[in-house]
Amino acid sequence: MTAITFPDALKNGDKIAICAFSSGVDSAFQPRLERVLSGLTRRGYQVVEGECVRQQSSPAKQRADELMAFLVDDSIAAIMPPWGGELAMEVLPYLDFNAIKQARPKWLVGFSDVSTLACVLTARCGWATLHCTNLMQLHPNEQDTHCLQVFKTLELEAGSEFTQTPAPCYQADAINYAKVPDALFSLTQPSQWRCLNVKDSREVELSGRLFGGCLDTLGLLLPSPFVALDEFKKQFAPHGLVLYLENAELNANALTRFLIALKLSGIFSDINGLIIGRNGASNNPEQQSDYYQALELSLGECLFPVIIDADIGHVAPNLCLVNGATVKMLATLENSLVYDAQIITSLN
Repeated sequence: MTAITFPDALKNGDKIAICAFSSGVDSAFQPRLERVLSGLTRRGYQVVEGECVRQQSSPAKQRADELMAFLVDDSIAAIMPPWGGELAMEVLPYLDFNAIKQARPKWLVGFSDVSTLACVLTARCGWATLHCTNLMQLHPNEQDTHCLQVFKTLELEAGSEFTQTPAPCYQADAINYAKVPDALFSLTQPSQWRCLNVKDSREVELSGRLFGGCLDTLGLLLPSPFVALDEFKKQFAPHGLVLYLENAELNANALTRFLIALKLSGIFSDINGLIIGRNGASNNPEQQSDYYQALELSLGECLFPVIIDADIGHVAPNLCLVNGATVKMLATLENSLVYDAQIITSLN
């Protein structure tokens, strides 16, 4: 088995590259950007800002060249895009993965379209990457424990271990950072993780090497040569994978098609368990009902545990999920409801 490479722990004075390889930050949101960048500086990091960051959209080649320069720059310790976007996959053909493999591994941090690149880096280069709260959410005054876990995780040495538990509440409404640059999370809605395909009361365990991200893009890339999840499993995870996914914009029919297509492609034969984030596409009660029906239709008969409504993705907060790490999740269920859970992540 080939070993995953974990980037060095971040320390005071390290350089963090701010790189918009998917979508940049237009002028209305730049006051918020200034707040979060000042927060990185206050934490003792050096901020290196790419030219595409303050442009709402840049050509794919320009974005790819900028990303490539940061990936092979051994003075850079981490890359933090401001947020996701739409078409990060446009940059993939321009990247030189052989050159990247020879460079100093560095953390790639964020969720949404950031996970498009993060999963490719983990699969193609064997670098661990961090799926978590996006930079634009990391206001220096934010006290949410999941946000603070981002920096704690980045500062861990390879071989370290950390434990997370489900958040008691989630963010009901999206925050407009253009109107309120200093907005913090307001986690007010009680959350409840569930196990889709276990109806009685018991304890379940999911363990394996962790991998996943945004279904909207990964649903297209998982079987492709850029990810090739079956090959990743053979090389890095012969004992199995724990796959996690989250839905950003797919309606119920599209979600069903994506999940059934993954099943037909054999992706689910490579996994020991599946964790699905809360639905980011809509909070309309009728559409939420359609969403749950789509999950039941697509995944209800899976033999491995399927945990849903987890703290992953476009409905804050976000767990810190390290692609490439080994993970064990222990959950106590009562009639499919998760009443107690621990997610133990080992950086090895």
